[in-house]
Amino acid sequence: MLSIIISIVAGFCAGAGMEVVLDSPGWGITVGCVVTIGVMFAMTRYFGKRLTNIANQVQNLIQESQNEAQRLINRFQTKPGSSQKVMQTQIEKIVEKGILKALDVLTGARPLYKWSPLAERQINTLKMQLHYQIKGFEEVDRLVSKIIVLDPMTLAMKMARQYHQKSADLDKTFRRGVKKFKYEKATLIYSLYAWMLVKRKETEKALEVLAVAKEKTEHETIQRNWQHLANNKPNLFSNAGLGEQWYALHLEAPPKQKVGKGRMKSNPMMPKGKRRFM
Repeated sequence: MLSIIISIVAGFCAGAGMEVVLDSPGWGITVGCVVTIGVMFAMTRYFGKRLTNIANQVQNLIQESQNEAQRLINRFQTKPGSSQKVMQTQIEKIVEKGILKALDVLTGARPLYKWSPLAERQINTLKMQLHYQIKGFEEVDRLVSKIIVLDPMTLAMKMARQYHQKSADLDKTFRRGVKKFKYEKATLIYSLYAWMLVKRKETEKALEVLAVAKEKTEHETIQRNWQHLANNKPNLFSNAGLGEQWYALHLEAPPKQKVGKGRMKSNPMMPKGKRRFM
């Protein structure tokens, strides 16, 4: 917020000075506007870079924890008869440790809130995603009204919490979501909402939602679940085909299976690539 005030003051001073020097109100207004925009752009860029650096630090910490977890998996694979449960517990501890470190880094962004109008909401979004992953739902619920929804996964997390709280805003959030995210990007949102409707025994409404969804996306999970509901087999409804995105919402436990060789899948909670802030 301070950046806006400083930009306006700088523009006013520059414009007033130019008007006195040239004795021309027109030039004063023009210069004032140019200086205001220029100062705002410069400050937005400067503080945006600082926020981006913090977000990148968070992504690096998450990646480091995933790499450490992968090394643990590789060690277990070389020991026949190792306990899958023990390995999973250790992996969860490693990931949680990395997330707690990342949350500490995000706390350091607090001094920037007063300089960038959207900084607090951008940081809150990252905080909510991280708390959600370690099932810190009390913090998630505190932050969810103070975030910016820029991707389907964040919206799905918000919907999941509204579902647990039996919020009357759930339907509204869904409608806004499918307007904002189109085609394949809406797959998770349609599938999640249909799952919720099935759980609420509103099978007919779920069928209507999937009928619309299968015209918007060709995802196999959408098509298959529509067929199950159309054939009056709601007990066969499953979003397992969405993979990690689905299970990351913590609405259903993933099936137990041996961890295969290769790299761990990237965290579906976190944005892909480097995040930039304006």
